[in-house]
Amino acid sequence: MIGALGGCGHGASTAPGASTAGASAARGSAPAPAAPTAHTISITVRGGKASGDTGRITVPLGTPLVVAVNSDVADEIYVHGYDRKARVPAGTTGAVTFTANVPGVFEVELEGSKLQPLQLQVGL
Repeated sequence: MIGALGGCGHGASTAPGASTAGASAARGSAPAPAAPTAHTISITVRGGKASGDTGRITVPLGTPLVVAVNSDVADEIYVHGYDRKARVPAGTTGAVTFTANVPGVFEVELEGSKLQPLQLQVGL
């Protein structure tokens, strides 16, 4: 009865000459790549003065961005060239989220106070 054990398989049978590589590759394949992590630019405004990520900030073209502003007074953050804006309630943080997919240099401004804490340089 030695021959009876040879055909006893607890999985799918494979025809002679057939490969099981497809099934193994599907189980061992790498997961799909994750979405790129957003780069956060953080600015704090106190008494009309900006601190944190100020000046000229350079990012590669295609970078997902979050421009976050924490202010002691209510205002509105505006990213020129991308036409993105967000309210910044007094004492809290407002944020603008977008992908930097247009090359150039763009002002980031607090509209109410006319404060320009940074210039965003994209892909140059």
